[in-house]
Amino acid sequence: MDKTSKQSIGNRPFEALLKFMDNYGYSKIGSREWLELDRLTKIGFQYLATETLVREYSFIEDESYHGKEVFSQEWKGTKKIVLYSNGQEKADVIISRKVNPNMKSLSWRSLLDFLPQPPLPLFVIDLSMKFIHTPEELAKLRLQIGISLSVLREYLWDSHLAITGTDEETSKWILEVLGYNKVSISNARPSEILWGFDADKVIILRPDAPNALKPEDVLTADAFLIGGIVDKIPRPGMSRMLDSLVPWGIPRRLELKGSVIGVPERINRIIEILLKSRYLYNGDITKAIISTMTKKDRVSRAYREIIKDAKDEGGVKFVTKEDFNKLKSWLPLNYDEYLEAARRAHVEIRD
Repeated sequence: MDKTSKQSIGNRPFEALLKFMDNYGYSKIGSREWLELDRLTKIGFQYLATETLVREYSFIEDESYHGKEVFSQEWKGTKKIVLYSNGQEKADVIISRKVNPNMKSLSWRSLLDFLPQPPLPLFVIDLSMKFIHTPEELAKLRLQIGISLSVLREYLWDSHLAITGTDEETSKWILEVLGYNKVSISNARPSEILWGFDADKVIILRPDAPNALKPEDVLTADAFLIGGIVDKIPRPGMSRMLDSLVPWGIPRRLELKGSVIGVPERINRIIEILLKSRYLYNGDITKAIISTMTKKDRVSRAYREIIKDAKDEGGVKFVTKEDFNKLKSWLPLNYDEYLEAARRAHVEIRD
């Protein structure tokens, strides 16, 4: 690709921690702090690095610490290991909130030195249209923002998320669901934040954008702007307001095989699609969307495809098992979901 973002793809917290360990000659790392074992065994160094950065743990050479191997990863030809819980293996270094003056220690900032500054890509959720929401929509919006941070931490960390257009009341309201965090929350306009981050290529995600998001967009963008809008009551054209907030932004829509129907709409799902596409699937947006769809999304898309595929015989509309098999070849839905969509469309399924 001709243009790459200022952040070369791959400068992520887990890589920073592995680089840090390599730099100081550490192979095994443990923790005296409580960690969620499921997340530790699933994403290992990513989880450890994020917890260290967010909670400002120190790295300590504690010879008395022993644990058992719960995660490992090859790095430049050597095996790096995470130790946790009760075990017999000795750690080279541990993370801890408490620093012992008799032991060699390094601040969490020494890990930050291995991460790109500014932290790009940046995901910006703008809440300047919060006032249009009903109480029910606001509750959903707040929950989606909370889940967004959790999803982001599986790939990057808090400094890659900015929430703009928030007054003092909204900031408190958001902090209630984010918990302990290092997210940027401000009353600034998105353009001010993005300008400060030196974000040149900004993708504005909205369902009514004239063009679809392309692989090169998701792989090279410095930032993504998402409107903090939950439309339980449809408000046509509302998302176009985002274009005026960042004049140099590029509007793009997320679509699946030529249609936005069935593409997840929740803020946390949109962020998940962007992260998966960029870091797991090398720009394959279709794969990212399909892996993020819920049952509701799959049924919605099946409904659209059934309407499109339906044949008419004597005023009775129908699709066949062959139509189902064709759809199933790219959309991971089961027969019950297809049947549900057909019932909604008042279309028969024939052999």
